[in-house]
Amino acid sequence: MDLPQALAQRTLSIWKQLCSFRRHTLKHGAEIHLSSTNMKFYIVDKGFVRLTSIQLDGKRVTRMILGKGGMFGQLPFVPSLFRTDEDALANGPTCVLEFDFVSMEEALGDNTAAQRLLVELLGAQLQMLSRRLQWQQTNPLDKRIALVLYDLLCFGGRPCPHGPGYAVDIRVTHEELAEIIGAARPTVSAILSIFHQEQLISSTRAFICVRNLERLKHRLAY
Repeated sequence: MDLPQALAQRTLSIWKQLCSFRRHTLKHGAEIHLSSTNMKFYIVDKGFVRLTSIQLDGKRVTRMILGKGGMFGQLPFVPSLFRTDEDALANGPTCVLEFDFVSMEEALGDNTAAQRLLVELLGAQLQMLSRRLQWQQTNPLDKRIALVLYDLLCFGGRPCPHGPGYAVDIRVTHEELAEIIGAARPTVSAILSIFHQEQLISSTRAFICVRNLERLKHRLAY
């Protein structure tokens, strides 16, 4: 999930002024330790964070990808949304801001504008999560993969430096893509191979390029 640029910038600007924070610069795969006892919440300043959990069968699944302005951890006034079974992993070089839960609630107490912003942010994240759960339950796997690639392009895409099309500017391996979709890696790799043959995509070990965005959108329509 990536917030509109203006909203993300406004979020970071207001939050930084409300109370003190710690800045964490993270390498790809670094874990942000979430705990119900440390009373912290976090905002993505740069890069991306994957919220993941381990299922009963031992598989790791990705619930959401947060871009600039995305919030996670113990959120002010809504601690019930915090999941004790969840991990937060940096996806590529990432910077997050750590805030104290209690201090932020106190700072928000008399700030109506900041309270409205918090509601707007929570609404955006919950809408994204609802949409993700809906398509994961109703769409065939090839369409789910195409939709994830399209979503990743929307908040992490740039012109491909190696040829026509767009590069997904988020480090994502076949294994990580399988976690996002909630499917087995060999099955995801087989469908990506078909996408290669159809010249929809090209890829390296860690990055995927969409060669024909219009054809990708056409696949989503059917």
